[in-house]
Amino acid sequence: MSAPDVSRLVDDLRQQIDLRRSRGEFNPEDIEALFDERLRRYIAEAKIDSKLGERLRHESHDWNIDSGYQIRTTRSGAGGALIKLAKQMVRPFVRLYTDHIFNRQAQINLVVWHFLLDSIDRTLRLELEVKKLRHEIDVIKSQPRV
Repeated sequence: MSAPDVSRLVDDLRQQIDLRRSRGEFNPEDIEALFDERLRRYIAEAKIDSKLGERLRHESHDWNIDSGYQIRTTRSGAGGALIKLAKQMVRPFVRLYTDHIFNRQAQINLVVWHFLLDSIDRTLRLELEVKKLRHEIDVIKSQPRV
């Protein structure tokens, strides 16, 4: 008994997958890969910082606005300590005016982001359905008429 020709088997499998995709038949992994590819393309076209783009595609929402910002300064020594102390003292008053704005913006960001993800998913699924229907129409047209 001879060993199977692995490269031929892989080529046959790839041809079967390509044929299935040409008929518009995609499995969930295919759809997820196409979705991720499209999302990456949108992020790249928008010229979003690549680090932010990675964070956007992650399941967490750590990319969003955080009203719990840190107080810091680039100055060193006594002047830096004094500035940091002054910032800490006025922080509660500033937050009275800014927290609700940041929280509202964070909510708007999430709504827009989920709307974008849903739009990409729906558009992709509709395009794949159209591809499948076009293939079925082509098959019906190619059948001999009685």
